[in-house]
Amino acid sequence: MLLDTKLPNSLDRHTPLEQQWANPNLLLSQCCGPDLFTPQAQGLVPIARPVFGDLDCTPGQYFSYIVSASGREPESRRFKGRQSAGMTRFVINSASSRSGCAALFEWAAASNIDCDEVLISGAHANSLDYLRRGAADLAAIDAHSWPLLDSRGTTIIGRSTEAPTPPFVMHQHNPIGATWMREALSSAIQQAGASINIAAVIGTNSQTYQPIPAPWSASLPVGASTCCALA
Repeated sequence: MLLDTKLPNSLDRHTPLEQQWANPNLLLSQCCGPDLFTPQAQGLVPIARPVFGDLDCTPGQYFSYIVSASGREPESRRFKGRQSAGMTRFVINSASSRSGCAALFEWAAASNIDCDEVLISGAHANSLDYLRRGAADLAAIDAHSWPLLDSRGTTIIGRSTEAPTPPFVMHQHNPIGATWMREALSSAIQQAGASINIAAVIGTNSQTYQPIPAPWSASLPVGASTCCALA
């Protein structure tokens, strides 16, 4: 039995995410795992996470592609044996993004590539534009989003480790209730998920995305959030 609650007629693609997340009437949204631990998202409750049908990885996990501008792949300092004369500029979509931030720093550390400058683009699509314009050298792009973006002029040079897929969330004070929302979401995915390469949804909770200290936080611009889950 559905509660006597007025439901929205369409998706809201215009209200800033921070405002959506703080709204007690928020019915359903999605965020990056580390976003759950930012101040503006304290009222969010993760109810499920997607199983991407287009990625070769563990169900309920995803990864990022490490991308550079075509023809401008940075040389690893592991093989140089000395400090590079030039600068390596990272562009991230958000400081609290697993796919666009933590994944990039994690991969770079494993590849012995140092970060000299961090730029924040606001979106994966914008990060690709930074690479094309020569304003940045490296970016990490959510592999599930990659086919939807304009990747011309860029090249995949690596792949991050896996992490839990971004959670579907609702506000903790929403009157619909997490159980009903999870069932409705699962039903919707069963009917239409194939068209967006989501095979199913599975249960999740905040502990799935528990953040750990970010050793690269000193590289971020002053004032940027340093909350990020590397697991």
